[in-house]
Amino acid sequence: MNDTGAGGCIILLDVPPRSSIALDGITRVTPSSPLTSAPRSSSSSGFNRGLFIIDSISASSQFHLLVVRCGTSKERSKHDQNHGGSLPVGFVLLSKQSAVDGARLSSNYGYDWIFARRYDRQTEEISNKPLDEVTLGNLMLAITEQGGELKKIIMPYEQFMGSSNDSKNILSWTERTSLIDHSFLQKRHNLCHGDKIIPSCESSCDDRDVSYSSNMKDMSTETDGTSITYPPIPCIDRAMSARQLSRHSGTRSYISTLHPSLRTWLLSGGECCSPSDAQVYASSPEEYIWKDLLNRYCNADNDDRREGEHNFLADIQFAFLIFLFLECHSSLEHWRDAVSMSSLTMTTPTTFESTRDARVQTYSLPIHQSNFTLQLLSTLYAQLSCIETDFFQEVEYSSGDNNFLVGALRRLRLACGGLDEMNETVKMIKKESSRLDKLALDRFHLQISTSPNLSDNSFENEVANKSLETEADQHDVECDDDNLRKEQLDPDEMDDEDGPVIVPISEVEASISRSSVELLQAQKHCTFIDAENEYDLRTRYPLLYAAMAPQEDLLMCCARILDDRNDVSLVREAASYLETVEAHRT
Repeated sequence: MNDTGAGGCIILLDVPPRSSIALDGITRVTPSSPLTSAPRSSSSSGFNRGLFIIDSISASSQFHLLVVRCGTSKERSKHDQNHGGSLPVGFVLLSKQSAVDGARLSSNYGYDWIFARRYDRQTEEISNKPLDEVTLGNLMLAITEQGGELKKIIMPYEQFMGSSNDSKNILSWTERTSLIDHSFLQKRHNLCHGDKIIPSCESSCDDRDVSYSSNMKDMSTETDGTSITYPPIPCIDRAMSARQLSRHSGTRSYISTLHPSLRTWLLSGGECCSPSDAQVYASSPEEYIWKDLLNRYCNADNDDRREGEHNFLADIQFAFLIFLFLECHSSLEHWRDAVSMSSLTMTTPTTFESTRDARVQTYSLPIHQSNFTLQLLSTLYAQLSCIETDFFQEVEYSSGDNNFLVGALRRLRLACGGLDEMNETVKMIKKESSRLDKLALDRFHLQISTSPNLSDNSFENEVANKSLETEADQHDVECDDDNLRKEQLDPDEMDDEDGPVIVPISEVEASISRSSVELLQAQKHCTFIDAENEYDLRTRYPLLYAAMAPQEDLLMCCARILDDRNDVSLVREAASYLETVEAHRT
């Protein structure tokens, strides 16, 4: 019987050679031959003839993540290398309080929980089905009985985590997953102990309710696992044009569910006449998005804002882990958008109505939501501490200095670095912000603080200047940080130069001839729209109407969508609409 009488046990059966097994961020590789067992001091100890066993898994952390990338035979090794290798799959492992699968059998052998799975030769992955009781019982007898033949190959959890070079200079797993618990996984992603996670190709879920994966369990039976989906996260920077903002998939999906007047207010500012803003009070579009997302992250029977903040931060931690260990692109996008949206909200000035002096403006979120800000900075520090140092050079959507994360980190540093030290929490925020700044400089050679010795007066002046620039012209901002955000969503737009341009007369004549042809086509198109009910068109093509930019008709919008090919659903609607127009003309 287990000596400690506590902890969990992982048993993997028929694991192929050269398989990669990662538990709580530490990776081991099985031997290249299934007939040899590695010595106990080797990095692959715990493996013998396709059997891999880890026990005494600590219950100090509520959440453990097991990731297995199965190896392949020599015949398929070259083929898999050319096609990116086998895909990793993950398994959710929870603590004693949440582990109910096989609880009776686990307690009989002195463990809090037992996770046992077999390699499936058909899917070439670790199966989602537990071992049968007979097989598991025989294995446990060989493991726990005195002198059992499998007892000598068991690898304790502490040895698995402590003797690897990967464990050095990395924050503890408990600190990196401090907000992920059983309640969050069950209510937000419908995940329980032992559930299998497979990388998802879905970038987001358009359902307004954040319990977006409530039906994933039924859908996952066909794919032998659960695909993680996320709600759309908008990133609305009012210094950018509505057309630039609408190209962001999360923003486009989010605003497509809103009232038209509310959508206009979020993209263009001004007065909001939507009945929705009576439900969630906000003085700015960024604040409205912030409060609306937190409400979506709250449970239906609980409107506690603190629960929404907890679930939102837990999703940032969870999405980062799924992206890092399961190579899930949709999780990378959600993590990117969540961090960017938070930074945009934090750098939104709040104007007090009692005075017109811009110097009294400050950033509202770091002060009024100080606990959230502190947890976000701590989470980002833990995540950047364990990621590869070449992340900013090689990872998609994060290449070079001008990328989403650098801009977000600089906005966070700007919002937190100049706060007045009013209480202990604000002092901790400033300390954590400085620590994040130092980590970015030492580990990635990135300077996220534009002025390291930022004084209070210079900070207030920067806030005032930012507010005046936003009110004067939202589309012409000379600040380097705003130009950085423009490059994030639409780098092609930055190629345009201000100033006079000499156009040859031949191009002018060709443009006039094209305009006459387009005018005739537009007249025919208007006849088609008049003949049909515009309300029916909006009902049939909601995404198409939501993606229309200012001074753009449906045909121009369809042409742009088919040219960009950024969204599959938009491309389908545009093609369907053009087919309808062509059928009407013929």
